[in-house]
Amino acid sequence: MKKLLILLLLPTLLLAQKDCYSVKGVTTTVEMEEISQRRITFGIKQMMEDIISDKYDLCMDGNPVEVIVQSIEAPQTGIQIGPWTKVSKKTIVTLLIYMDGKVIEVEGKAKSTVEATFIDLQNDEMPFGKTTFASAVKKAIEKIL
Repeated sequence: MKKLLILLLLPTLLLAQKDCYSVKGVTTTVEMEEISQRRITFGIKQMMEDIISDKYDLCMDGNPVEVIVQSIEAPQTGIQIGPWTKVSKKTIVTLLIYMDGKVIEVEGKAKSTVEATFIDLQNDEMPFGKTTFASAVKKAIEKIL
């Protein structure tokens, strides 16, 4: 009876196992004054592990996941009417993600806007927002999972 029970439960247990992943590396060739390459790669690795762990298990010898930061752009647009100014900066992050033997190119976008009267921006530029950058990366990663 015990053998029969084990034989019946064994396939169920084997099929119920989730895929296991491991973030092996994050690389970037993007140079930015606002954020160092080391901080970019460390932050993206942490976000990738966090988002993967919501759906899958993480383990040391799991399926490898590698991320390459292909580009980081932050175009700015604005309008000024008299003393009133509105400035928007859209952060666009493009990632190449190697997962399950596939190469997936994803793009994440996040926007920050400032509206003010008599605004004084340094060099007429809105500063690069690390929170906006993190939001764009998170949106890109969530697209593939």
